[in-house]
Amino acid sequence: MNARMDETIASVRRTVRSFGVAAAVLAAVGLSVGPRSALAKNPQSPATRVSASRTADPTEARADVSSTFEINPRVDFRFYSWKEFDANNVEHLSEDGLLFAIGVDPRVAFGPSKRFFVESPTRLYFGKVGYDGYVGAAPYKSKTGYFGFELLPSAGYVLSLGRRFQLSPTVGIGFEHWNRDLDDGGQLGYDEKYTVYLVHAGLRGTYLLNRDIAFHSKLGLKVPVSISESVGLGMRGRGQPVNVSLSPGISPAILVEGGTTIHGFDVSLYYEGWTLAKSALDRGYLQPESTRKIFGIRLGHAFSFN
Repeated sequence: MNARMDETIASVRRTVRSFGVAAAVLAAVGLSVGPRSALAKNPQSPATRVSASRTADPTEARADVSSTFEINPRVDFRFYSWKEFDANNVEHLSEDGLLFAIGVDPRVAFGPSKRFFVESPTRLYFGKVGYDGYVGAAPYKSKTGYFGFELLPSAGYVLSLGRRFQLSPTVGIGFEHWNRDLDDGGQLGYDEKYTVYLVHAGLRGTYLLNRDIAFHSKLGLKVPVSISESVGLGMRGRGQPVNVSLSPGISPAILVEGGTTIHGFDVSLYYEGWTLAKSALDRGYLQPESTRKIFGIRLGHAFSFN
């Protein structure tokens, strides 16, 4: 009897111990799960917000897509080609060589997130190219001197297509004037002065690799509104001076450009092709159909002010 009583008491004690251990385990689990559930129900807790701000992409955190004011001095090296064709579309004159250009591209951004902008690329270009043509019916080789000025103000808007890609349509007006000095001041040459008023439009794409490196491309179209040509013949010892005013036919010029910007330094390659249709006669003279092609390398550095 006493032995059975002892076994019963021992069994009760074991049961109590097991229950106590189980209760302790359940309490520990409850304490560990409880606080985690409370945090999970509040994703906007201060700790979460701090963590998110530390890992945010800097390009997303920046509100403005452009600086308020930017100025970009530039230097261009232009591989220049001018050709003229007779009535049978046979080339009878060609000029080829390297021209240099210096200028500046100012830009002002405004509006919400500074997406609207106006800019005004300005260039002076000059140099001498090789001349391969004729004097009368005799073949003649010499040099032609060039000096010109370009002004292309425009307005545009920056569209963000995702975190890293921007698309910027632009439209504007333009002015270009250049002097073509055939024979480079020699007795057999003369000056041709061209003045062009135009409208232009373009589409520029930019890929932002990070805050310091970007790749850009552009497709543009220049449409002359007016082309005038003034020619001074006979002014270098060849007979009486004759001033001729010509108007080459209007046709668009196409521009393609691509490059990269690294820490503000910009390198671009571009091509511009333009055909000037044959002009009407003036005093027995005309400007034949001509083509102008430019392959260029542009170097610059942007200085930004917010």
